[in-house]
Amino acid sequence: MSTLLIIESDPLVRSGIVTYLQDSGEDKILQAEDGQEGLEIFRRASPDLVLTGLRLPKLDGLEVLAAINNESPETSVIIVSDIGTLDDAIKALTLGAWDYVTTPIADVVLLKHAVGRALERRRLINENKHCQDYLEEEVEKKTAALHHAQKVEAIGTLAGGIAHDFNNILAAIMGYADLVLLKSDQDKEVTESLRQIKKASNRAKDLVLQILAFSRKSTKKGYPIHAAVIVKETLMLLRATLPASVELKQSIDERDIMVKIDPTELHQVITSLCTNAFHSLPNEKGIISVHLDSYTVRPDQLENIPNLEAGAYLKLVVQDNGCGMNKETAAQVFDPFFTTKEKEHGTGLGLSVVHGIIKGIGGFISVKSAPEIGTTFSVLLPVVHKAQPTKDAAAVSPPGGSEHILFVDDEEALRNLAELMFNYLGYSVSSCSSGKEALQILESKGGAIDLVITDQSMPHMPGTELADRIQTLYPGLPVILCTGYSSVVDKEKAIAMGLNGFLMKPLSINKLAREIRKVFDE
Repeated sequence: MSTLLIIESDPLVRSGIVTYLQDSGEDKILQAEDGQEGLEIFRRASPDLVLTGLRLPKLDGLEVLAAINNESPETSVIIVSDIGTLDDAIKALTLGAWDYVTTPIADVVLLKHAVGRALERRRLINENKHCQDYLEEEVEKKTAALHHAQKVEAIGTLAGGIAHDFNNILAAIMGYADLVLLKSDQDKEVTESLRQIKKASNRAKDLVLQILAFSRKSTKKGYPIHAAVIVKETLMLLRATLPASVELKQSIDERDIMVKIDPTELHQVITSLCTNAFHSLPNEKGIISVHLDSYTVRPDQLENIPNLEAGAYLKLVVQDNGCGMNKETAAQVFDPFFTTKEKEHGTGLGLSVVHGIIKGIGGFISVKSAPEIGTTFSVLLPVVHKAQPTKDAAAVSPPGGSEHILFVDDEEALRNLAELMFNYLGYSVSSCSSGKEALQILESKGGAIDLVITDQSMPHMPGTELADRIQTLYPGLPVILCTGYSSVVDKEKAIAMGLNGFLMKPLSINKLAREIRKVFDE
């Protein structure tokens, strides 16, 4: 309902205008007898429309009009006068009056029409202002999101660079450890030390994968990962963001059990569940417990766990002692856009996304909760079964050959290592630090080169460009791309480009030897 203000010194004229307006359905009408009183009421009540006479005590109508137009241009002012001249009308309209109506009002429709148009104008202004405020708020949100995305992208780029350099370092460490293990004279102490070096190196390799997953740079979907590694790393990151008043307990089965899921998505699942638990804690104080352990789903349990197969799973449990939920609320927590949080604290998408991720990998998620007791989310992740080696991989004699390999990498340590590895395997080897040098060697040695193994990230000519030139100049010469990290190419893209193999650093001498032999045998 609109608010109208009538400023008129003549009580009969004022009463007549009020009657006209009331007959039109307007019932929120304020009245003033002089210009000064009218301005005071206007500033106090902020009416949607002002109707004022011209000749008023204390302040005349034109002064009132000028003041209102200066203070609130969106407020329409209609001049209603029986003594005004044409000059007064022109001056009023010049000062911003919405309309000019003379009294006595011969046709009430004129006044109703003027008032109706003025109120419609105010309504449109209010709507536009609301839209403008909304747009400004959206622009601020989009700008903040853009800045955040730029920061994340910068972090991702940095993570990719770190991964490439760090994996090159790990490749040297693990490669030399493999060589020494193969040549060791069964000295138990030395052998055990080397195995510990390899174990620590593999741990570092997993950490690099987690950094890439956290920065959203990991694009490989649904491959087997060590769930315990991702869970522990995620909890370590979460611990730094939670206040000291929140106790984060964890019980993680660290056995080599693997699940098939994108590490980024597993990170998102853990983060969402723990964040949800944190928001349920009163006064940001309480306990969040995270458990990860093996679990077997029996055939007789499938009636209570729909769309699931019997077999081995990892069970992830996130429990809190927060405010909890009643049955009705708990039944809706996985529905999109359902949230019990205030608008600025949640969108209602977090748990629905988690549900989608778990369902997508063939898992299951459930929730149990009670008011004032807390909430428990249970997640079942399907276990990926793989054959376990009966012996240490480095102790198994890797396959070799007598062919000639050209190894291209801008890291000198890796070139030196490659020469030692390939010589140990029986191959002849040439090495160089750039694509340009590689092409020169190929030109000089003619058909003596049987295989090219090239790094991807090299100055001036990346591995993919070198491979493309080799395919053009030397059709049929096999090429294996080997990289510590690349945002440009992965295994699928490499194969689509016609390359014969794709390897991620760091890798063991056994894996490298098997890949080389596979290419030659094919």
